[in-house]
Amino acid sequence: MLHTFKKLSIGLGAMLLMVSCSKDMEDVTPSAALNASATNAAKAALTTNPLTFSSIGSADGKTWSFTLQKAVDGNLGNVGALLLTLTDCDDTQIALSAANVVSATVTGATTQALVPSYKEGNGSACDMSAVTGYLRLSDFTEKLTDGKVYTVTVTLNQAVRVKSATVWARVSNTCSSTTIAGPACEVEDLCGEGQGYFHKSANWQGNTVTIGGHTYTAEEAVTLITSDKKEGGSNNKGGIADSKAAFAQGVTVLMNRKFGWISGNAYAAELAAIEAYLSTLDKLTTYDLSDLPTGNDAAKTAAGYIGDSIKCGDAE
Repeated sequence: MLHTFKKLSIGLGAMLLMVSCSKDMEDVTPSAALNASATNAAKAALTTNPLTFSSIGSADGKTWSFTLQKAVDGNLGNVGALLLTLTDCDDTQIALSAANVVSATVTGATTQALVPSYKEGNGSACDMSAVTGYLRLSDFTEKLTDGKVYTVTVTLNQAVRVKSATVWARVSNTCSSTTIAGPACEVEDLCGEGQGYFHKSANWQGNTVTIGGHTYTAEEAVTLITSDKKEGGSNNKGGIADSKAAFAQGVTVLMNRKFGWISGNAYAAELAAIEAYLSTLDKLTTYDLSDLPTGNDAAKTAAGYIGDSIKCGDAE
C-alpha cells in the first residue's frame, strides 16, 4: 500500500511539474503584436535607402548632374545599377534612349565613362516592368566608401527642362528609389531686344561678350554684325554667312540675358547649336569679313529661330 502511494505521489508531482513548465513557456512566448512589430521593423530596415542624393541641375539644359553618397554606417555592397527617369516642367516624362543620350560618367576619385543602356534584367531587385523611357547605368568600378561624394553626369543631345528626376539604386539584392528635385520651372520670358538694338556699340554699356570660346569687345561685335556697313548705314545686300548670322543672334541672346530682359535659360537649345558651331572656328575677327565661314545648317536654323522670335510683336 505504501509502495502504491509513493508511485501515485511521484506521478502527481511529475504532472504538476509539466503543467508548471507549460505555463512558463506560455508566459515567455512573444505576443502576436510583438511579432508584427518586429516584422515591420525588419521591412523598414530593408526599404531604407542606403544612399542620399542631391538635386539634379544643369548649366545648359543638356548636361545634367547629381551627387550620391552612403547614408548608412558599415559595409555596403557596390552599386549594381542606377536607373533614371526625368520629368519636364509640364509633368511629362522625358523618354531617355540611344536617340538622345550622348554620354554618362561617374566621378569619385577618378572619372569613369559609363555605357548607357535602357533595360534592367528580369528578376532584378528593381522591378522596372511598368516603367518605360529610363536610363540604366551600371558597371561602377569605384566602391562606395564613407564620406565620399560621387557625381553622376548625363549628357543629352539637346537642351531640356527638368522639374524632377527619379533614381532607383540597386545595391546587392535590394532596390530603393527616390525622387530628386530639378531646377525651378519658371515661365520663360523669350521677348527682348532684337539684333538691331545691338548694332550700336553705345547700347552695349561697356560690356564684352564671350561666344564660341572667344571674347569680343562691343566694337568688334558691332563690326561683325554690321559687316560691310557702318553703324546706321545701308543694309548689306549680299547673302549672310552662317557664321555671321549665328554670331549676331547668339550675341543677341547673351546680351538680352545679361541685361535681364529674357530668362537666363531662354533659347538654350538654339544657343547651344550656335556655340557648338562657332567653337570650331577661329575668332571671327581674324577672317576676311567679306568671306566669313558658312555651311552649318544647324547654326543657321537656330539663328533664324532667334531672329524670328526674340523681338516679340515688332519688326527690327
